[in-house]
Amino acid sequence: MQKIYQTILNLKKYCICNEDKISSSCHISIAELKGINAIEYQESISCAKLSQKMNLSPSRGSRIIDNLVRKGYLFREIKDEDRRMTLVCLTKRGEKLKYDIKKEQMAFENMLTSELSSQEIESIKKGLAALEKVLNHNEKDWKNSRKNF
Repeated sequence: MQKIYQTILNLKKYCICNEDKISSSCHISIAELKGINAIEYQESISCAKLSQKMNLSPSRGSRIIDNLVRKGYLFREIKDEDRRMTLVCLTKRGEKLKYDIKKEQMAFENMLTSELSSQEIESIKKGLAALEKVLNHNEKDWKNSRKNF
């Protein structure tokens, strides 16, 4: 089992390096990159929901959203019927940034799979899906155990 854990850590290192490269080339922080990735094209989403999708506290998420609005990647819209409800959506500039990010992520994925057969790729996808399912199933347990550290 230790071998699986070590392999995951190694893969994580490469993915983090790739995220660093993408965020640098786009002149945004890693947190801002996660914010752009968390919102869909033509989606209007509350700031609280976007923070949740980024796995951030509402206050930390709000700071990231403020930065993305200030940089022109998100547009903030206040609903007339409930002035407390603020929605954000990608601007045209934000959509272009999201496209550029996705393009870089696909290039990285293509590099990862370039020397693999379609059968190997399918096996990896199934294995990763199984691991993700186990982690999602046990998410509450490990989140609670983290609080004890």
